[in-house]
Amino acid sequence: MPTLLGLGAAHAASPDGVFVIHPFDTPTRIFARFRPLTLYLAGVLGRPLRLVIASTYDEQIAMITDGRAQLAYMGPTPYVRARERGRVEMLAGEAEGGQAFYQSAIVVRADSPVQRLSDLKGRRMAFGAEISMSSSVAPKLMLAQAGVKLADLASYSHLDRHERVALAVLHGDFDAGGLRLDIARAYLDRGLRILATSPPLPPHGIVAGPTLSAPARQQVRLALLHPDETGFAAMRALGEGISFVPVDDSHYDAVQRMLKRLEAAGA
Repeated sequence: MPTLLGLGAAHAASPDGVFVIHPFDTPTRIFARFRPLTLYLAGVLGRPLRLVIASTYDEQIAMITDGRAQLAYMGPTPYVRARERGRVEMLAGEAEGGQAFYQSAIVVRADSPVQRLSDLKGRRMAFGAEISMSSSVAPKLMLAQAGVKLADLASYSHLDRHERVALAVLHGDFDAGGLRLDIARAYLDRGLRILATSPPLPPHGIVAGPTLSAPARQQVRLALLHPDETGFAAMRALGEGISFVPVDDSHYDAVQRMLKRLEAAGA
């Protein structure tokens, strides 16, 4: 069952809209980051909007495509999967410091003897959710391009959240792990080392589902691209330097090509 975090019990019986987030972090941290944005967009739409944390990435995709959610914050791979299923639309892409892309990283312990990706043959690898671009798809492709197939690893596991991957590597349960670069950097002072980073990846963004009307989509898009003071405060809660920018939907075609290359590589 998804985790429901809303605007209060007073709205429990009202036809609330739903803003669904994938479970990339702990519910407490997701709530702290996204509640201000949920409140801001509720004000823009003039209706209650509940923040829902899906239990899995697949559940988030199902919710936005079947109309149970009107808005979603999605990574590039889930968005491409949702786009294949139904009439979803990327309204705005997330940018950090004005850059509308992000990167993946493969990390090891700071004291690890591993110095290059090819050294991971015969070692244990931790990934995030299988559908996650930054913690699974991109790291696997990085390994494949370095000549390391999954079959070359001693073992590998999908641990879902990025935090679990970071901690599993720190605790020595795995020799390396795939993470979003900004999350990897947050663990450097705790004993992780970045072994390699990916090329720029299409950004996360705010996605509209088929039950959100065209006028409402335009309201949300404009509110993200041209925020007022409340909007700026909501974006600060997402992270330092976070904003939203226009994004060409064709940029996500590259994600489909990455998935095909990964499949061809047998990774």
